[in-house]
Amino acid sequence: MSKNLVILDGSNFYHKAKKLAPLVHLTNFQYRKLAEVLTGGSENDIEYCVGEIRPQYFGKPMYANQQKLFYFLEQQKIVVKKGFMLRNEGVWHEKGVDVRIATDIVRGALKNEYETCYVISSDSDILPAIETAIGAGKKVVYVAFEGITVSKALAINCSSTIFITKSTMEKCAA
Repeated sequence: MSKNLVILDGSNFYHKAKKLAPLVHLTNFQYRKLAEVLTGGSENDIEYCVGEIRPQYFGKPMYANQQKLFYFLEQQKIVVKKGFMLRNEGVWHEKGVDVRIATDIVRGALKNEYETCYVISSDSDILPAIETAIGAGKKVVYVAFEGITVSKALAINCSSTIFITKSTMEKCAA
């Protein structure tokens, strides 16, 4: 059993990280180092969950950048879990990512795959999964970004809340 599970909601992480530290390049960011800073140790299973971009819809440059990110994550032994993108009334929406995050939180808790789960997402849709994990005796830490809107629902319902700072982002830049 790994001591910690660190789950990144890729889209959420990207947008908030860019607000906090706009000069940090995220396609060659040290995600494993970030997990070590957040958890205080190296016994971390890390998942990066995101909607997969298709070149026929988003263009080859955007697709190539995401593939570069996936390769870089896999080199850091980070599991990439993909949802998909769905267009509705001209607007693209990420689908399947929150369900994947919730499923992994619950499965890991019930199968005793971690002691503490660090959730880098502000999506309150995953609250039932968090409550299930806590009910199973696990700790769930909400990881928010300093100075950026915090999900009150996650802060109240998680075991604790910690913050990613601009300094932390800069330390983990490649």
